Amino acid sequence: MTVKQSPPGSAHRLKSMLIRLALDIFGLLSWDKSFRTNRIIGSYLLNRLGLHLLRVLVSHLLFATRSMLLTPLLAPAQRRFFRTHGYLVMENFLPASRFAALTDEIRQYRGAIREETEGNTLTQRVYLTREVLAGLPECQRFVRHEALLKPLRYASSKNRIPFFYLENIVHGGRPAAGRDPQKDFHTDTFHPCVKAWLYLEEVTASNGPFTLIPGSHRLTWRRLRWEYRQSLLASQARLNPPAERYWDGSFRVNEDDIKALGYGLPQPITVPPNSLLIANVHAIHRRGDAPPGASRLTIWMQSRDNPFNPLFSPFPALTAHAFEFFWKRYTAQRTVEQVRRGHWTIRQGGFSLLRTPQGDAPHHAAVPPLASH
Repeated sequence: MTVKQSPPGSAHRLKSMLIRLALDIFGLLSWDKSFRTNRIIGSYLLNRLGLHLLRVLVSHLLFATRSMLLTPLLAPAQRRFFRTHGYLVMENFLPASRFAALTDEIRQYRGAIREETEGNTLTQRVYLTREVLAGLPECQRFVRHEALLKPLRYASSKNRIPFFYLENIVHGGRPAAGRDPQKDFHTDTFHPCVKAWLYLEEVTASNGPFTLIPGSHRLTWRRLRWEYRQSLLASQARLNPPAERYWDGSFRVNEDDIKALGYGLPQPITVPPNSLLIANVHAIHRRGDAPPGASRLTIWMQSRDNPFNPLFSPFPALTAHAFEFFWKRYTAQRTVEQVRRGHWTIRQGGFSLLRTPQGDAPHHAAVPPLASH
C-alpha cells in the first residue's frame, strides 16, 4: 500500500498562511491601517460591504465614550473647544524662567539624533526615554508637569501619557529630494488620535505652521461617504500603490475634496513661543509651506493606542513605563532597519538651523549628507 505524502514545503506554507491570517485578524482589531500589508483591511469586497466604515464608526464611538469618563482632567471650556474644533492651543504654557531654561537645554543638546527625509524636508528627532531624560533635567521636569499631562491624558481618551521627542523640522534640508508629502492635506489614520507640540520658537507663516481644517475630525454624512470612497480606492490600489499613498491608510485630501466635505477653510496655527498645541490628527491637516532653510524646533508628543480597546488605564504612570519598554525596543529595531535601507541616518551633535535665543535670525548649522553611522 502506497502512502501519499504531501509535497515538500506544503506544511510550512500552510503554517505561514495560518500565522499571516492570525496577524491580519489581530491587525483588524488594532490601530493597523495598511490596505497593502493587511489583506483583510485591504479586501475590496469587505470594504465594499462597509468594513472600513465600520472600523471608523466603532473607533469614534469608543473614543467619545472614554473621553466622557475623563472629563475631570480638562476644564469645560477647553473640552468644548477641543471637541468642536479638533485642537487646543495654550499660550504662555510654562513660567518664563522655566521655559527659558528648557529652551536653552534643548539648544545645547549634543548626542544621537535620528534624521529622516520626507521629500525635501529633513526631520530630526530624539526619543526622550528615561535614559536620555537623565541627562536633561529641564526636559525631565517638563514631561512630568501635571498641567501638561492632564490635557494630554484627556485628549488621548485613554488616560495615556504620550511619547516625548525633541523635534526639529528643516524645510528644504534635502533640496533635490522633491516635495514633502506631509505638506499635502491628509488624515493620519481612520480613528481619533492625538499629537501635540510645545513650540520653542515663534511659529509664523515663514516656518511652516501646522495647518488644520477646524472641525474636520468630526464625522458627518459627507465625511462618511468620502471615507467609504477612499477605502475602495485604497483597496483597488493595494497591489500597485500610487504616489498618493492611499494604500497606507493615511488618505490624502485634494482641493475638490475639501470643498465637497464642507468643513470650512484651512487654518494655519501661528503662535508665539511657549505655546502648547494639542491636535486630533484624524482631522484634515498638513505641514505648512516654508522657504528653504526655515526650521521649527519643538518638543513633539504622540499618543496612538488600540482604538478598539474600550478601557482606559487607571494607572497612567505605570502604563507609560510599560509602553516605553516595548516602544523603545521596537524603535531601536526599526531604526537599524531604516538606517540599513538608507531611509534614516543617525548623526552625533546638535540640531541644525536653530534660531537664536532672541528669535531674530536662524543659526545655520551644516546639514550633513545622508549616510549611515
